[in-house]
Amino acid sequence: MAEEEKQAIRASFAGKRVSQMTKLERQVFDEGFQYGIATQSVRLQSSVDPQLRNNAPSVALSLLRKIGLLRK
Repeated sequence: MAEEEKQAIRASFAGKRVSQMTKLERQVFDEGFQYGIATQSVRLQSSVDPQLRNNAPSVALSLLRKIGLLRK
């Protein structure tokens, strides 16, 4: 399917509920959703500094302590 056709289909299901989409609209929606999520998560993982990623649990715990949701 050409990109122009997909764009037209995307425009036709904009604002619709999934239950109201036709089979073709749902297929294009599902493809975009699956690949969009995977692409986004890979981008996020690669953009985070490895040192920060390893430090995340301790940073999260210190933030919880600061706002009073966790005691020492």
